[in-house]
Amino acid sequence: MALGARFSGNCIFDGVDRRRRGDQYAERARKWLDLTDISVATIQACILLGTVSFSDSQTKSESLYYSVAVRLALILDLPNRQCEDQVERQVNLRIWWSLYMIDIWSSAGLNLPRQLDFVESYPLPTSEDIFLSLQSGTMGAEDGPGLWSEMVILARIWARIHNLNKASVNSLIDYESLTVAVGGLAEELNDWSSNLHPSLRETPENLERYNALGLGNAFAALHLGYHYYNEVLFYQFLARNPDPEHTSPKIQTYRSQCDAHALAFCTLLYTCRSTSTLKHQCQYVMVGHMLVVTSTVYIHMLLFSEDDEAKTRLARRRLAQNFEILTELQTFWVTLDVALSRLQVFHNACRRSIDESFRMDRWMLAFILEHGSSVAERPIGSDEGDSPGTLRNWFLRTFD
Repeated sequence: MALGARFSGNCIFDGVDRRRRGDQYAERARKWLDLTDISVATIQACILLGTVSFSDSQTKSESLYYSVAVRLALILDLPNRQCEDQVERQVNLRIWWSLYMIDIWSSAGLNLPRQLDFVESYPLPTSEDIFLSLQSGTMGAEDGPGLWSEMVILARIWARIHNLNKASVNSLIDYESLTVAVGGLAEELNDWSSNLHPSLRETPENLERYNALGLGNAFAALHLGYHYYNEVLFYQFLARNPDPEHTSPKIQTYRSQCDAHALAFCTLLYTCRSTSTLKHQCQYVMVGHMLVVTSTVYIHMLLFSEDDEAKTRLARRRLAQNFEILTELQTFWVTLDVALSRLQVFHNACRRSIDESFRMDRWMLAFILEHGSSVAERPIGSDEGDSPGTLRNWFLRTFD
């Protein structure tokens, strides 16, 4: 209720800010949480309360709830825990691997050390079709490719992209080795996509099928994540001269790949939003952060494609559409205030120095990865930025 009340059309919420409709339920849930109850239910409660905290930009509380959930899962040895049937077994695996993915995102978002590693011997969840067909008392389940298992595999690559960007910013890897490592991760991402089971590939038919199962949001999240991870992998090559002492024919390819995945990300998101039964599903919080970063790629297109009128028109049109989506999400989630202010801060940096604005440094790394906190103005020049309260005016002045 704490998360879902904001989407309700029930008249009991008339006159109540959508973003505050879940407050009373969240407070009650916090009071009922019993950390002496070492159980799966307590893990689930901590995950939900961590998500509530994240959505309200309460980043310290978010981290605490998620950390407790991870510790409880370790205490219970969730992946190996004795279960009465396959339903319980698969639920445990889904919770464990959800925590693995949450740990990657949350730790990066708050610049904290991760708690969980990928363990090869732990089985991945079975496919959604099989999981949904399981009956109580079933002792065995077939293995099959599924959304959840593919999300986990993709998240493992995402963690390595994060580590590579940190190594680059901290000068722990030379530029030549960096370009090679990026190529290797790009190949892994491409292989992941190419080797997907036909039922999981990004096609209109598959989107429709998973939507009918009530899993359209999860299907979209899988592929939005894939495009976003590619964007972040190639992002630092958007800089006009990423390394003055080195040139590489791969740089333009990497820039083009970043653009291509930004285009694909938005195409999929727009498709979901134009599908009546999916429109209200792709409204989870992290879409906002990913869309902010994606929009900066469009800002790059707008600034550096002067000779390509069709591309600049497309970038301008999509920036407008993205801003409308972000402001709509802002009506549901407090943390979108932070996301939108980050977009404005980024544009202020571009206005001060186009050449420096896409350079991968500690500021840029924080902008891309540390979604859990506000980003200060980039230390370039002395221009004063607009306040978050004038975001719409800022946008209209900039892109209209």
